[in-house]
Amino acid sequence: MYTLYLLWWFTALSLAGRALSHSHGHEALDVHKRLLARQRPLSNDTRAASSTQHPITSGPGSSTISTSTAIGSSSALPQTSTLSGGEIAVAVIGATYIAGVGGAVLMVGGVAHPLAAGTVVTVVKAADGGDTPDIETVSSPEPTRQPKTTDSPASESRSGPATSTTSSSTSATASSTASPALHIIFIAQKATAGQISAVKEVLEKEAVAKSVSEVVSDDTGLVVFFLANITPGQADAIGKQEGVDIVFLDESLPQDRAPSTPKPPAGLSRRDGGPQLARGSRITARDDSNPSGIRLQEGAEDELKVISLPKGATLDELPGFGYDSEAGKGVTIYVVDTGANTESPEWTLMPGKKSFMYAQGSERTQTDFLNHGTCVVSKAAGHYYGTAKDADVVAVKLPPNFSIVGYFTALVEISNDVIQKKLEGKAVVNISLGSSFPGKFAPMIPKYKQLLEKIMALDIVVVTASGNDYEFDIDDVSDYPALFGPTTEIIVVGGVYNNGSRTFFSQGSGDQLTVSAPGMVVCADGDSPEAIETYGTSFSAPAVSGVIAVWLSQPQYESRLQVPGEVAANVKAMVKEFSYAHIEGQPNVIWNGIDPRGLSCATSSNQRRQASGAVAPACRATSAAPSSLTTSVRPRPTSTAPAASEPPATPSGQPPVPPKPKWSTNPLGFTMLLEKDGVASHSYDNTSDSASAGVTDKIEQWCLAQCGWSCNSVFLYRVLQVVRGEYKPYYICNQYNRKWSNDFIQEGISERDSGVVFH
Repeated sequence: MYTLYLLWWFTALSLAGRALSHSHGHEALDVHKRLLARQRPLSNDTRAASSTQHPITSGPGSSTISTSTAIGSSSALPQTSTLSGGEIAVAVIGATYIAGVGGAVLMVGGVAHPLAAGTVVTVVKAADGGDTPDIETVSSPEPTRQPKTTDSPASESRSGPATSTTSSSTSATASSTASPALHIIFIAQKATAGQISAVKEVLEKEAVAKSVSEVVSDDTGLVVFFLANITPGQADAIGKQEGVDIVFLDESLPQDRAPSTPKPPAGLSRRDGGPQLARGSRITARDDSNPSGIRLQEGAEDELKVISLPKGATLDELPGFGYDSEAGKGVTIYVVDTGANTESPEWTLMPGKKSFMYAQGSERTQTDFLNHGTCVVSKAAGHYYGTAKDADVVAVKLPPNFSIVGYFTALVEISNDVIQKKLEGKAVVNISLGSSFPGKFAPMIPKYKQLLEKIMALDIVVVTASGNDYEFDIDDVSDYPALFGPTTEIIVVGGVYNNGSRTFFSQGSGDQLTVSAPGMVVCADGDSPEAIETYGTSFSAPAVSGVIAVWLSQPQYESRLQVPGEVAANVKAMVKEFSYAHIEGQPNVIWNGIDPRGLSCATSSNQRRQASGAVAPACRATSAAPSSLTTSVRPRPTSTAPAASEPPATPSGQPPVPPKPKWSTNPLGFTMLLEKDGVASHSYDNTSDSASAGVTDKIEQWCLAQCGWSCNSVFLYRVLQVVRGEYKPYYICNQYNRKWSNDFIQEGISERDSGVVFH
């Protein structure tokens, strides 16, 4: 083994220069993977350790954090800087940073470190010298006493309402002399106007000057909660006042700490040269005045066609994705996420109204800071990949530190926006992000549920994702708001393959799920005008949100759904009624109630009935997609794996497949255990892709160099992507810290070959 490690280090050093030049890309990918994975209980130790940096906070007795960084900065900033409102700054050696209201994000050597409000960070030169910055000291906000409920909840029933409670995260000692930090002061639901005024008066007197703000509900006209910079001692005293429900230190909701994030089995990542967004599919429509007419998107992705697949039909019978011509017109979908790419054709071609809403602490730019929200918007209302193509969209942008205040202010502002615009019964809220709310965060669970129930009481439909941790043998739903599903009208969406079987990552079964939708998707990219292939229940949920938006726009369902006070419940019941299992024993899959068979041309003998029973008139199709956007269509994946040792068959008109690489039998002391085409692997501990690393040759050596001290085996394979009519393959290297098992193999993955296991 000693010889093996010498060889490993020699290879790693030979690639170091190349790898360092792409360190930013790797870190961005790590953060993106954390987001896709969804959160899980932090007490669960089934996931492998991650190199991704976590929010900077220090517990009692902790004063230093050491990070491994590669790139410094020469920007000139003051020696001491205060960052607030989710501001993002690049660390400068010698500077001290204080996180103010709303927290901040500090970039240290290309790594993003969320800072909770009140955190103080000092940056110095790294131990190896040079211009590389490192974090020397961290001082967290002084704590108040622990919440009354400290157990990590496994289900909603574990946490009950908290009354007049003051909560903090790092200590059981309160101090009236500690530094002030942002707190959220929830007002009791039965508080009187006098009590609320008294609380406000105390806050304005005791809190840091000009730090007090109030979040008011347009529904009741009363304060939902106050925000103020106060000390733990002040928080403790205010928590005992009449009319106060709970006082809580604002912190980042825990994100996934150790993501062995399941990359798409297709090995796709954020990379240049991906599939082009405009794909030559065309949208045709009935040229008549029938409000129940059907539009047809010919050449749509299979995951879209699944949405309009009636019971008893097959995808091959469908000429495209069929949807009602109302298409969500007049209905607003609020996408609570990381923003959106407004330069993407998916956004620019949306005919409905498009706008941004900014949660407390979010960066007020029309961008997607983690390349996640763009895909969610795309699947809900995108021109090519959405299910509600004429709906209005509001991108509700969260702060980069995913703070409690950020989430909760967003929900109140959505409610107020609906009231101001009179959208009751015409709005859907999509929440594809979740959190486990472990331990100290437990008192916030009933407040989260309370805010969501108030939204649904305004006849706003709420849709959320079930989570992606089934890969790690976590079958049951483990995150909020999905855990609220069985006891509320929230619609919880799982993920399925296009054949209707449950994906390897989708959490939840039985009454934990309301419905499922395709989870392996093509959607808009947050960083370019192109498209990406990705996966996750995060992208199953917005497909269902779009279907619901269309139903809410259809006059034929108005009497059924638009009953004041019952819209959320009625929609959930209709989702269940219209869904069905494509395979016996598998989850029920959403159906939009449209049967598009026979709609590719005018015919009177092959018309199909919609769910309402009405016969649609003959079709006169016209193209609605700009011809200037038409490009070549990539090869479609199939469900049949190519024969072992042979490349996938080349579709007609496609370029010849490039020669396969030849793998060594015993490279660098490793042993080849398996070689196979048409497969990928899952359940890995870490993963790398050659496109992000900028590696184009010596692939075998590059992959083995990724296998560090704790690594036991690697699975390496080639991805055969076609870009503008030319093959541009790249490689995926999945690393395992445990003994290899053939159970990790996923069969039937087309456009993948040269799979090899080295142990």
